[in-house]
Amino acid sequence: MEISEIGFLVIILTGLFLLMGLFVLSFFLVYRKNQNIKESEIENLNNALLQTQIEIQEQTLKTVAQEIHDNIGQILSLAKLNLNTFPVITDAAIQARVDDTKHLIGKAIVDLRDLSRSLHGDKINELGLEQAISSELKILQNTGKFSTGLLITGSPYKLDSKKEMVLFRMVQEAMNNAIKHSKAKTIDVQLMYGTEIFQLSIKDNGIGFNPANLLAQQPGIGLKSMQNRAELIGGIFSVLSSSATGTSIIIEIKNIQPAV
Repeated sequence: MEISEIGFLVIILTGLFLLMGLFVLSFFLVYRKNQNIKESEIENLNNALLQTQIEIQEQTLKTVAQEIHDNIGQILSLAKLNLNTFPVITDAAIQARVDDTKHLIGKAIVDLRDLSRSLHGDKINELGLEQAISSELKILQNTGKFSTGLLITGSPYKLDSKKEMVLFRMVQEAMNNAIKHSKAKTIDVQLMYGTEIFQLSIKDNGIGFNPANLLAQQPGIGLKSMQNRAELIGGIFSVLSSSATGTSIIIEIKNIQPAV
């Protein structure tokens, strides 16, 4: 009888332990599910905020571009027109200065037109990603301070407009960082079109830096902002940098779906 009671007690205790285990497991699974939902909601919220920020920035850039084109560009054009209506000046030295002024104003008009198109997002739709990047590199090359290059591998295809816009802005930001901070003399961009992967890389021969330090910064600052933008379009962002080799910024988009 005692053995039977002990066996029964063992069964009861075993059952209780199993029930407690199931309860703890169920609680953990529910808790984990709720955490995953919260993390997903936070990620979606961050993506929505980033998308809104990008849209606001694009609208601001369009407004600035339009102001440059409609206001400053027109003023310079009128100034050049006024100079062209000057009577012939017999003093060669003064005429030379007037001609130099005409040339400088003409160059300023061209540079402002290029800047306006660069700021305006429609440049991507008009030219496509390759030509838009080529235009940016040409502007930089024309300063005489940098050597630039664009390499395209694979069979080019068009990405959707959102991806192309984000990639173009990232190229602009990487070039701007190289100009300001890297002391680079060479900036090269490569576009690799694969059947299942697209890769964009921007490389300079500057002094390099420690990527981990900059990526640890708050969102919206420098490389962290570029990383967030890359992730927003389904890309993988990576940075290689050293004082010996310069800096390479790489964005990969896998399982790519070309735009129709």
